[in-house]
Amino acid sequence: MDLNEDFAIIQNSINKKFTTIIMCNCEINYFGRARSYLGEGDRMIIIKSDSCILVHKPKGRNPVNWMSSIPQITMNMEIDYFEIKAASVKPKEELLINIFEVYKIISYPLVDTEQLKLAGSEKDMSDMIYNNPSLISDDFKPLNREEKTEYGFLDVFGYDSKGNFVIIECKRYTAGLGAVTQLRRYIEKVKSSKGINKVIGIIAAPNISPRALKMLNDWGFEYKSINPPKNFKEESQNQIKINKYF
Repeated sequence: MDLNEDFAIIQNSINKKFTTIIMCNCEINYFGRARSYLGEGDRMIIIKSDSCILVHKPKGRNPVNWMSSIPQITMNMEIDYFEIKAASVKPKEELLINIFEVYKIISYPLVDTEQLKLAGSEKDMSDMIYNNPSLISDDFKPLNREEKTEYGFLDVFGYDSKGNFVIIECKRYTAGLGAVTQLRRYIEKVKSSKGINKVIGIIAAPNISPRALKMLNDWGFEYKSINPPKNFKEESQNQIKINKYF
């Protein structure tokens, strides 16, 4: 197969919005946020169906050049090489790839409609606490979790057997000073907006820094050592909005 045939195959693949992988010898010029040049060498070029383009060297995880979802990819055939040009206006960028020899071309209409699911996130922690309230205390009654309100994003909220409102702030890693001040901000907003005097605040995290624990104790809040789950769970449908409680 010669360069003219390679050129036609790649152009056809790009026009059809196929995922295109090119193993080749090339040089690269980039103009945009900075100016870069990469001399002739063997690389892998990936052009995705949304026109995202990445250039990888034979070693390493990250691409040496890339542009995301660009509006235009054009190709030009020269005498002893062909050019792939990726350009965008906002921001103004241009990636020029001159290909001298093609080793292999992979072209296929890949389809993927799934979204990545992450186990062990703070949302997973809030789900776990909502479904297992005894992790907080025997008398904790959760009402909802992961709810965005006008006064903040409450990970879990509910009440105890004495009728006290409880707000739980989840952290998947070690909780620091920022987590404590965030919890206090939510509590003060709830007190002010709902006209209540007592709100119990709890930090739920695998660990907490000594300074954060001192601040937590000084402000009269609590800490519960809870690790995030590592499995996927169904979301509960029987949740109560915060406005239903007040």
